[in-house]
This record gives sequence, structure tokens and C-alpha cells, in this order.
Amino acid sequence: MSEKQIDVSIYMLTYFHEKYIRQAIESVLAQKTQYTYELVISDDFSQDGTREILKEYAEKYPDIIRVNLNDENIGIPKNIYKARSMCRGRYITALSGDDYWINDQKIETEVKFLDEHPQYVAVFNAIELRMDDSTTAYDVIPRDKSQLNREYSLKDYEKCEPLGTHGFFMRNYFLTEEGREYFAQAQQISKFVDDAVDEVLILKKGPVYILDIVTDAHRVVSSTEDKKNYNSRYSRLEKFGHHIGLLNGMSERWGDEIDFSGWYAEYYATGFLSMLVSRDFKGYKEVMKTIPSRYKGIFWKALPKMFAFVFNRFKRVKPTA
Repeated sequence: MSEKQIDVSIYMLTYFHEKYIRQAIESVLAQKTQYTYELVISDDFSQDGTREILKEYAEKYPDIIRVNLNDENIGIPKNIYKARSMCRGRYITALSGDDYWINDQKIETEVKFLDEHPQYVAVFNAIELRMDDSTTAYDVIPRDKSQLNREYSLKDYEKCEPLGTHGFFMRNYFLTEEGREYFAQAQQISKFVDDAVDEVLILKKGPVYILDIVTDAHRVVSSTEDKKNYNSRYSRLEKFGHHIGLLNGMSERWGDEIDFSGWYAEYYATGFLSMLVSRDFKGYKEVMKTIPSRYKGIFWKALPKMFAFVFNRFKRVKPTA
């Protein structure tokens, strides 16, 4: 690739994405923008045809696409760090190998916004959720439209207002050693969950802005064949343990400056209900014991969330005629 200035680096993680990767790459190449961009793809040891497709595109678009092929599976947090460290643009944004962009003005709109608003470290936007190969959305995130066209800070995070890192577009802190070391904390905190740590690390840099545009289609894959993705690979109990462990790691580092009680209550509520359904009291209680003493009264904060979850579940069940 030539040494021209790069405005945006799109990093893409792939793992068994043979079926979807062409659509993801083509959605990037379809961008209509005055800004220069590169596509950095890091494959985490896929054993289907993903790597061959990546090599094909890298040869076809050598001035745009760079590919890293891991020699072994290293997991999402490490693979994210590796891909981001390869990025040379002023800004970086992410696109999963099984998702795709549906707005050909994404780069143009979001670079222009951040250039004109230096007070924000990143912008986020709405995304569509699409099932498998469907071309229509079954949901749009965020559902609450009041979350759009607004600033979002750590204070909002402490209130458990959802942000989500899908569609994020941020200043590239990975251009410096200091920035790389700062974001390397994500790997040290969790080997399993990446986006929740990312939210905090980004917000500790400063506020972000949520734009009222839809740019990404996030594919929800129904098949669990061979258990290749996170949700299908781990049990509910294991995922509960991962998320509580994540909160424990963040609380240990930043508990004196950030109130994580709302998020503990959120995960405790779903974990407690899963425990009642599965009857695995021993397994769930072992995880709950790891919650720091400052949050030991979290059951009472979680209780209203449990009632709300059950109520909403029953509300969604349509009575049969």
C-alpha cells in the first residue's frame, strides 16, 4: 500500500466467516467518500474458506486491503488489539466479518463530524439487527430514539444507559505506544468479553456523540453448528461468569472513580433468573461469591430488574385464540 495519508482505518475480525465475508468487504468498498481509507482484516485461524477469500481480495485491492492471518486462535480481545495496532488512519472503526454496512455515506458523515467536533473522542450510530440472510431489520438499536443526537459520557454509563460499540468511529489512539498500552488493558481484564471494556476505555478518554443515522447491519446468526461463535460456544453459567469477572476486573481498576453497581445489578438479575430456571444453585452462587464486598447488597438493586424482565417476557407472549 502506498504511503499516502490515510483518514480512516476499518478493522475487520474474521473467524469462520466464509459465508458472509464477501458481503462485508464489498460494503466497505462501496463507500462514497472524499476521504482515504484502508481495510485491515485479522483472521483468527479460520479453518473454512475465509482465509482464501481474504487473500483473493488483498491481491485484488493491494492499495486498500491488508490482511493478517493468525497462526493459532488467540481470541477476540487479543485479535482486536492486533488489528487495531495495524491501523494507520486518523480514525478507526470496526466491522465484523459477518456484518455489513448499509449506508454508503458512513465514512463521509462520521469523519466530517469528528473533524468539526474535536471535543468528542468518538461517534456512535444506530444499527439494524437482521436475522441470518434477511435484508430487512427485525429491530433497530437503540430502541429508545431519545438516545440519538446526544452526548454520552461516563455518567450515562453509570446509569446503565446502553451504548454498544457496534458502529463506533473513534480517534486512533493506537498510533502511539501510550495509546496502545492504554487499550491493552482490555486483554488484561477479560479474555472473553471485549465490547464492555471498550466502552469504559473510550469513555475515560472523553465524551462521545450518538448520531441519528443507521449505518450498520448486525447479523444475528441462528445456527449454532459447531459452536463457532461466543453465544453458542459457552453456557449461560459460563457467560454469567465471564461478565461478572469482567465487572470485577474493571471494578478493581476503576471502582473508586466509576460506579459499576448498576451493571452488577443488571447481570446479577439475569444470572439469578437463569439460576432458578436451571436449578444450578451451586454453579451460580460460586460466581456470585466473587462479587466485591462493596456490591454485596446488589440483590436488592437487582430485584426490580428481575420483576421487569419477567413482566416484559409475559407481555411479549401473545395469547392463543
